Amino acid sequence: MAPKIIALGSGKGGVGKTTVALNIGFAIASLNKNVLVVDTDVSLPNLDLYTGLEKPIITLLEVLNGTADIQSAIYTIQMGLHILPCGSSLQALRDVNIDKLGDVIAEFKNSEFDFIILDVPAGLSRFSILPMTYSDEVLLIVNPDPASISDAQKVKAVSALAGINVTGIIVNKYIKSIYEDVGVKLGLPVFGVIPQDDAIVKARDTKKPLILLKPKSPSTKAILQIARRMCGIPEKKSIFERFLR
Repeated sequence: MAPKIIALGSGKGGVGKTTVALNIGFAIASLNKNVLVVDTDVSLPNLDLYTGLEKPIITLLEVLNGTADIQSAIYTIQMGLHILPCGSSLQALRDVNIDKLGDVIAEFKNSEFDFIILDVPAGLSRFSILPMTYSDEVLLIVNPDPASISDAQKVKAVSALAGINVTGIIVNKYIKSIYEDVGVKLGLPVFGVIPQDDAIVKARDTKKPLILLKPKSPSTKAILQIARRMCGIPEKKSIFERFLR
């Protein structure tokens, strides 16, 4: 069975997309699924920095340039999560052939992975749109602030012109006092809501999986709920809800 490929994009930078992508990967791995998180941002990659795997020698850039094979660029980190980082070599970036990304993703079609999460560059460049075209599902990471919502609207519109179906949004850095109905404004279903939580920042800074560092934090519970939904696992009901049923 081919893996499900899910692209996580955003209209603007700074919305917490890479952190969300990584921690959703850890959460899905905790559900006994084989997961690969791919950093497709060839210009400003950050995935390796958030995992402690700093300056890997072989990355997606080398694979795209034809100087390395895919398997040598995949690293296994905590909780058995697999990541395919993207390097920051200026020479490799100059020579990069982004059109080969489709070939790279095609090679995963017969892989052992259950899920492949693409951490897509923010914005509307060709480097942002292209990874989404190879995905089974596209979710936008949005903050409940006007700039993030406005930029997400533009990504949604351009994606539609490119024949890409954005299936929903994940609202990150949610604060109840400033929450607005982001889904209604964007005309998209809300796939999940992750609250503003210091635990996420601590997990990022210590380079540890949020699910292990703060298993009972509100953000961990929210990310686990998103992971279960991606895996098609029904939400856990309370004892009272099960009794009523």
